[in-house]
Amino acid sequence: MTQYMKHMLKAYLKDKHIKALEAQLPNGVAQVKQELIGLLEEYPLNKHAMLVLARCHLLSDELSEAKRILETLLKHDPDHVSTKVELAKILSRDNDFQEATRLLTEATSARPEIIENWQLLSETFQQNEQIEESQNALKQYDMIKAYNEKLQIAEQAFASADFKTADEICRPLLQLVPNEVRTLRLLAKIARQFGHYEFSTSTLARCVETRPGDVALGLEYVYSLLSGRMYQEALEQCETLIQLAPEIFETYNLKAEVFFLLGQYEEAIEIYRKLSEVPEKRALSLLYLGKVLKTVGEVAEATTCYQRAIEAEPALGQAYWELADLKIYRFSDAEIMTMEKLLEDGEISALSRVLVEFALGKALEDARKYVESFRYYQSANSGYMAIQPPHYSSQNDSFETFFTTEYFFSRENYGNTSDAPIFVVGLPRSGSTLVEQILSSHSMVDATQELDEIVSIARALNDPNQPKQGQYPQSLGHLSEKQVRDLAQRYLDYAQPYRKQAPFFVDKAPRNFHHIGLIKTLFPNARIIDIRRNPMASGWSIYRQFFADSFQFSYDLETIGKYYNDYIALMDHWHRVLPEKILTIKYEDLVSDLPATVGTLLQYCGLAFEDECLSFHLNDRAVATPSSEQVRQPIYTNALEHWKNYDEFLSPLKKELKIHDLSPAS
Repeated sequence: MTQYMKHMLKAYLKDKHIKALEAQLPNGVAQVKQELIGLLEEYPLNKHAMLVLARCHLLSDELSEAKRILETLLKHDPDHVSTKVELAKILSRDNDFQEATRLLTEATSARPEIIENWQLLSETFQQNEQIEESQNALKQYDMIKAYNEKLQIAEQAFASADFKTADEICRPLLQLVPNEVRTLRLLAKIARQFGHYEFSTSTLARCVETRPGDVALGLEYVYSLLSGRMYQEALEQCETLIQLAPEIFETYNLKAEVFFLLGQYEEAIEIYRKLSEVPEKRALSLLYLGKVLKTVGEVAEATTCYQRAIEAEPALGQAYWELADLKIYRFSDAEIMTMEKLLEDGEISALSRVLVEFALGKALEDARKYVESFRYYQSANSGYMAIQPPHYSSQNDSFETFFTTEYFFSRENYGNTSDAPIFVVGLPRSGSTLVEQILSSHSMVDATQELDEIVSIARALNDPNQPKQGQYPQSLGHLSEKQVRDLAQRYLDYAQPYRKQAPFFVDKAPRNFHHIGLIKTLFPNARIIDIRRNPMASGWSIYRQFFADSFQFSYDLETIGKYYNDYIALMDHWHRVLPEKILTIKYEDLVSDLPATVGTLLQYCGLAFEDECLSFHLNDRAVATPSSEQVRQPIYTNALEHWKNYDEFLSPLKKELKIHDLSPAS
């Protein structure tokens, strides 16, 4: 891959150089022309360079030479719209109106949304005394201009997170022009915001098929594939875009992200190392490189990457947070002062401010300055809620009403009989990564990641485009045995690339506690482990962690309390309707009596005891969660009651919480 990355860097720098030359025009034409001619000797038929060189000749009134370059370019790329337009302008000046109108007609047909081309076509018809055709082109100009203005309003609404308004504007526009690519693209982005990834992806696939040469559209398609966890397809699309436009930096960044998500860490590291050689991209590339290195346990180098990212971009708040999120990193007094000064200067983005505040909360917590620490944590959480307003509503009623003892009895022969998946559920920051680390240290168990496929299947069962199916979970009642088995196989197929050769694997996605009914429908023999932690300790640990938009309930102490209560109530329901099917363990038991609790875990999973499970911290697997460095250490007890340092500030959490017996309901 090294040669391929060198080619990427060369293509990027070449394109950057051409853009810099183009920016000099209309001044210094002779110098720009000379440099472009030299560049084209090394890279013949570079479209961008040829177009800029043609413009240089036009500025020098060298029409014949400009025409020759454009005709050569068009011969090698007959569909290049910009070339057709520029050549049509020259032909009009030569009074070759017939050929000019032909080229402009093709250009407006290929890209009808570019209204300037319709105006140019109208003027060219007018010059050739084709009055009716000129008027028709002008009508198209007016109509598309009005269309564009409405679409622009929809795009502005989307940018302001007013997705409902954006959707309401787009729907009539799509009826007016059914296959309009920009409208379809915006509707796909709206669908992605609401988790309708299949619609988003299929819509963008249509758009890319219509305009295979549109790089921006292709990149949007990659983002949609990533949102839908279609990583292999995203990788293939990245390869297509690299062949199409090797100079686009963003494509390589996305490709590295796909490698990371596929667990191909060495490939991701190689790309990020190369991208970090580009000065204006260095900070973010180092940041992403650090995250991959942290995942594979190269903490010292990851730390260096984050520090170098800060050197390259001092206001990069995420780099400070990544250092804090290592958990074992301790900020110096000088670093704390730098972060505080960043907040005082007020020149950082709202998100960077939030991340710096989270980092300062951690730094002052380590310094045992708990009052000042809480002030930063509180400000960080409030700041993120202003950026991303939280929304949380309990779904317990629908789950408890639908998933009854009778439901499971009536479907005992449905699903896949595989007992390979072991699901670890609970709240974030409550010990699920530790349980996964222990289990994956067993010779019969693979770790995967926090797989989202169960949530993805639940979303698919809530598809608004299939109204007869009903809403999830009620839609499960309409599925045949074959459909249930197909969904189970879909899950196993999705998990396969993350597995190795072990007969069992762990799916550690905490929020799957919502979907235990679905899991037991798909896999009646699946093991489910519910890991719980003292509610105050759990709630505080959630509040001090930045999850981005993964857990939107986590930025408000009162809401965390409500979420915890809903979690306990729903788990009580699962224990009632699935008696003795779920193992509930306490994090505190793992810490206080590791051998006994590990024995219980392994016995429940039908696994023989192995000493390696007690020395889990020696397991060198990649860990991509906030607990990555903590599970690489032996069991420690100093965090059990750490929340008590903030006890005086936690009244909203205490008010909502009801202290539960952590044993399952009878």
